[in-house]
Amino acid sequence: MALNPFFTQGTSSEQNLVQSLINEQLRMYGVDIYYIPRKYMTENTVIREVVQSKFDSALPIEAYVDNYDAYSGAGDVLSKFGIESKDEVRLIISRERYEDYITPLIQGQANIKLSTRPKGGDLIWFPLDDRLYEIKDIEYAKPYYQLQNLYVYELYCELFRYQDEVIDTGIEDIDNELLGDETDGLTDDGISTIQGYTQTLTMVGNAVSASAISGIVVGGIRKFTITNRGGGYGMIPAVQVSSAPVGGVTAVGIASMIGGINVCNLNSNPRLQSVQRVDVINAGSGYTTSPSVTFSTTDNTGSGAIASASLTEIGGVGIVTLSNSGGGFVESPVVTFSRPKHVGAAATAILDSPIVGGGVSVTSATISIGTSAYLFPGGTSGGVFYKKAPAIIFDLPTGTGNSAEATATLDDINLTGGTVETLGLTTGGKFYTSTPTVSISHPGFSFASATIGIAGSSVSPGSIAFSTTGRAYTTAPTVAISTSGVMDAPTQVAIGIATIHPITGIVTSISFSTSDSWATGTGATIGAGYTVAPSISFSGSPSPVQATASVTVSIAGTVSTISIGNSGFGYNSVPTVSIGAPGGANEAFRALGITTIRFNSVKTQGTIGIGSTTIAGITTTNILVGDRVRLGIGYSDLYNFIPANTFVTSIGSSTVSINQALTNVGIATSVFEFGIDKCGIVTGIAVTYGGGGYLSPPVVSISNTVGDKNYIDQVVGVASATGLSVISAAGTITSINVTDSGNKYILPPDITISEPFSTSSGQFVFNEIITGSTTGVTARVRSWNSTTNVLEIANVSGSFSVGETLTGSTSGATKTLRTIDKTIDNDPFADNFNIESAADSILDFSEQNPFGMP
Repeated sequence: MALNPFFTQGTSSEQNLVQSLINEQLRMYGVDIYYIPRKYMTENTVIREVVQSKFDSALPIEAYVDNYDAYSGAGDVLSKFGIESKDEVRLIISRERYEDYITPLIQGQANIKLSTRPKGGDLIWFPLDDRLYEIKDIEYAKPYYQLQNLYVYELYCELFRYQDEVIDTGIEDIDNELLGDETDGLTDDGISTIQGYTQTLTMVGNAVSASAISGIVVGGIRKFTITNRGGGYGMIPAVQVSSAPVGGVTAVGIASMIGGINVCNLNSNPRLQSVQRVDVINAGSGYTTSPSVTFSTTDNTGSGAIASASLTEIGGVGIVTLSNSGGGFVESPVVTFSRPKHVGAAATAILDSPIVGGGVSVTSATISIGTSAYLFPGGTSGGVFYKKAPAIIFDLPTGTGNSAEATATLDDINLTGGTVETLGLTTGGKFYTSTPTVSISHPGFSFASATIGIAGSSVSPGSIAFSTTGRAYTTAPTVAISTSGVMDAPTQVAIGIATIHPITGIVTSISFSTSDSWATGTGATIGAGYTVAPSISFSGSPSPVQATASVTVSIAGTVSTISIGNSGFGYNSVPTVSIGAPGGANEAFRALGITTIRFNSVKTQGTIGIGSTTIAGITTTNILVGDRVRLGIGYSDLYNFIPANTFVTSIGSSTVSINQALTNVGIATSVFEFGIDKCGIVTGIAVTYGGGGYLSPPVVSISNTVGDKNYIDQVVGVASATGLSVISAAGTITSINVTDSGNKYILPPDITISEPFSTSSGQFVFNEIITGSTTGVTARVRSWNSTTNVLEIANVSGSFSVGETLTGSTSGATKTLRTIDKTIDNDPFADNFNIESAADSILDFSEQNPFGMP
């Protein structure tokens, strides 16, 4: 039977009212959520399985939370697959709001399956707990057809379990869910919070130069020598060096291994290894005899390795400390230690005196006497073992440049009209390399100004009152008498004629009568018909002249003289004199000099008696304090009456004093050798240019490079240190191991590390797409650590190739792929690694392969 047509079951106005009330309630008692529609990027064509999804838009809408006391769902479930959260929320949204707002924004978009209503698989970002939920079911008919209409959707949402979906909404709070809301994807304890499956790539970092320093130790290990590699080592054995004597430091070594039974040992298990070499980590110090070296392991594997240690003579390289670990290394860089060199020369600069305000020049540089050193127990004068005269550098003068200053005086203005009489320097300044400009202030312009009254109906010449007479007029200004405004025009205009002082150029008087000498024949008149006092003005400009000057600059960089170019005209007060500023200390003020050296030893005849410390009757030319003394002809350690380590202590007139008395001789006249042959010593410094502007003696630097010296060529046993660098997976240097500490080092060597060849640049950013240059494979960045150069990626489209360049689409960063970590991530709950280790212990591989050797 049909319904009664006289009773309505719901009109559109009633339905709209209900919908509006629901919308109002949602806005009042709901929360803002984001609706994130799923895009189906790839599907399995057979069973319609979604292979890859993408979420790249998030649309805000209000929703009512239907959970009244807690999450619904099964909660946290513990299973054999781990702990799984089954938290659910129920959300109610307005149909009208969805259809009017969300549907138009997603309708027609590619890969959107349904746009007219919510669909299962779409996501909801719930801001109250900052988590993503997946829509599992939609109740579309609850309440059930009130007034014959439906008004809301009820969404049943379960906590989203991320797999390999792309989430790139552009809203940071949502996209950060991929990192577990940690900017770097790690907790403070270093636990990864990255969601879903990721791949770990180690990239080649940006190229950064590395640097290192080292000191010199005495009585340290020079190197370890392997005499038997041993075998059967399941781990790297510890290198144990016997303790150094009291006051010394015990050396430390590290073993490097070589593996495989086909290489150097007879063990049946290929994973066991032998000792290949031992590097020096710390050379130690204070050893007087070579220490013993042994090897040990904590797992009691391996035996037979034997090594010995040799000591350095005089000095060797100690611990190598990295001052910069560098970056971008693909292979271990080459480490080079500079060749040993002996002490360098030093000198002290002496300045001219007295020191004036602008500074002075260097007049000389005195060679300093050094302390005792190898082969020179009496000290070194001017450094030793130079093979050529070294270069010398004086520091630049210190301080900033000072501007020169000067003052001016004026002549009597009544006699000259205001000119500059003299200019005088008050300070010459400092560090001028070119002639500065001089500026003298302008005298300024002064115009005549006056007032005038009337007597009867004519102007009154006697009433003229000057407020200023002007200055520096070269011709008399024109006088104008004028009326203005409501003033009645005169019947005859007054005409005045001015006159000026012939020297100062000031207006001295105004005539209204042709009887005055300067007004004769001019038509001067007092006028007629004036009812009020007119105004008086002067036309024509004064002609003051600005003074000029120039200066000269001395070779020392100071202003030495100042001269007037033009004395100017029209000054009534002393002008200001300004001299341009200097450019500052530069090479033009640096002192220069050259060194002289004594290259060969001095052999000359003298006489000395037993027990005496004075050699008499000797020519002392080129002999230096500290020179070694021995016989110049037929020298022998067995037949020598001059004790070892004898050196010159002082030099007199035809005499030389030595530190030790002679033995095995009564009195002898012989040829003595002073110094070491082919051992260049700096004997003096000739100042070729003293510079200028020095307020204190500059530092004198005398070159002492390896190229200046022949120490390694002239002394037996001198050897350079060698070492190997160790780099991390991040491409930075972790340490430098010394393979040979060198021998007879006097000064710490310079350490050179070869440059990295990385072409990497920039820094990757979260969620950007990276593309391989060779494979074309793409992926999305989850996290990037610029310190370790570790890149975590997801949504990988294929397999990257080691060595190719990855480029970020947003950052533009480019980095070379170094390694790909294919290790399966350990599940902390499943305890994968520990279970695997326990299983390995059941099948014991420590002795040999239990399944037999191939």
